[in-house]
This record gives sequence, structure tokens and C-alpha cells, in this order.
Amino acid sequence: MAFIDSDNPLAAEILQEAGEAYFAACRKMAASLEALRAVDRAVALSAQDDEQVTRRSQLLDDAAERVHFVLIQRDAMKLSWSETFFEDYEIPVDVRARLGRPR
Repeated sequence: MAFIDSDNPLAAEILQEAGEAYFAACRKMAASLEALRAVDRAVALSAQDDEQVTRRSQLLDDAAERVHFVLIQRDAMKLSWSETFFEDYEIPVDVRARLGRPR
């Protein structure tokens, strides 16, 4: 984040807070993606019912929202864009399709 003077103690603290918030958002995003994967694994082993379809849709919305939040934070922090972001976090295509959509 080149827009903050790291020699300024207050600016350094702000930078630290921003980093902590970003990594907390990344952890939440990763957890929501893992919850979605867990449901997908469970559904693969059994017949899918209406409750599971509804639950998966909710998890898709949650994962898309969390990915969107992380992307917004990356942009706000002026972090460089990585072409492999979606692959690195194994973000499914159906989550990508819901990015930025209201629930």
C-alpha cells in the first residue's frame, strides 16, 4: 500500500489494521468456500433433496459475497491483481457467476 507513509507511526498502525482486516476477510472467504465444497461432497454421496438445494444456494450466495468483499478490499488497498486469484482459492465457476449480485 504505497499510499501510506510507513515512517509515520499512525499510518503504520492503519496499515497493520487494514492487513488484519484483509486477512480476516480471506479466512472467512476460505471457510465459506470450504463449507460449499463440504456440501458438494455430501450431495455427491446421496440423493439431492429440496433442503440440500436450498442450503447449497445459500452457501453459493455467501461464498460469492465473501469473494466479492475480498476483491473490493484488494482494490481499495491497491494490491496488484493476480491472474491466478480464482485458481489459488479454487473458486468455483458458479460462485464467480454470482459475484456482485444482490441476494
